[in-house]
Amino acid sequence: MFFTPFRRSRREPAGTSDVPGDGMHQPADTRRRLHPIHLLFPRWGQQPNPGSPTSVSTKSNSTNQSKGPTKMTTVSTTPANNGVNTEALIGARGAFAEAPVAAQFTFKSTCDWIEGTYNRNTISGYFGLGQEHERKRTFSIESDHPEVFAAADRAPTPTEIVLSALASCLTGGVAAVAQHRGIQLHSVRATVEGDIDVQGILGMDPEIRNGFSAIRVSFEIDADASDEDIRALVAQSQKRSAVFDIVTNPTNVAVTVS
Repeated sequence: MFFTPFRRSRREPAGTSDVPGDGMHQPADTRRRLHPIHLLFPRWGQQPNPGSPTSVSTKSNSTNQSKGPTKMTTVSTTPANNGVNTEALIGARGAFAEAPVAAQFTFKSTCDWIEGTYNRNTISGYFGLGQEHERKRTFSIESDHPEVFAAADRAPTPTEIVLSALASCLTGGVAAVAQHRGIQLHSVRATVEGDIDVQGILGMDPEIRNGFSAIRVSFEIDADASDEDIRALVAQSQKRSAVFDIVTNPTNVAVTVS
C-alpha cells in the first residue's frame, strides 16, 4: 500500500492515544462513556476532540512607543474538523465492554436479478445493539458486466464494487484516525486496482483462481501533518478496516436455496 503526501508542514507528533480498537487507551479524564444507542444519534461538535492541536498566534502591539513594541501571544483552540464523531466511538468502547452482546451486528443486502448479468441490490436495514434497525432511506447498488463480456455495461462489475468497498473503508478510517489525532485533512484519494485472470471464471484452468490474484491501494493525502504522521494514519486505518480484513482473510460463506 502506497501514499503520496501533498502537504508537509510540520506539527507535533501524534499522541500516544488512538482510535478505538488499536490497543491504546485514553486518559480517564478524556473518556466519556456512552450507552451504545448513542451511536445512532451522535452528538456532533459538543466537545473538542482531545487529540486536536492548539494554534498559537503572535502579533506586535506598538501603542507604547517609549517601551518599544511588545509581543502578545494569543492561544486559541483549533480542533481538526474532518466530520468524524470520535467522542461517540470512544464512548462505545466502554459501553460495549459492559454489554458485549450489543456489539454483535448483522448487515444485509438483497439482490434482485433484472436481466442478463444486470442486478440491483437494495440495502435498508441491519441488526445491532440487540435489535433491528431501518435506515432513513433505502440504498441501491447495481451491477453488470462490460461489453467485452457480451453484456450491456449498465453498471460496475461485482469485482469493481468490492474494490470500491475496500477503498471506502480505508478512506473512512483515515478520516477517523486523523480526527482523533488532531490532524486536519484537506483531501484524501485512494486508487485501487485488482488483477484477475478470467480464465478462472471461464473454467479454462482449474489452477487459476476466480478472484483477484493481487490488489493494490495507493493513497494521495493532503493534510497538516508530516510524512511520518500521514503514513501512520494509513497504517492504522488498514489495521482496523473491516473490508481489508474481509478480502485478506478467509470468511465462512454459506449459500443456500429456499
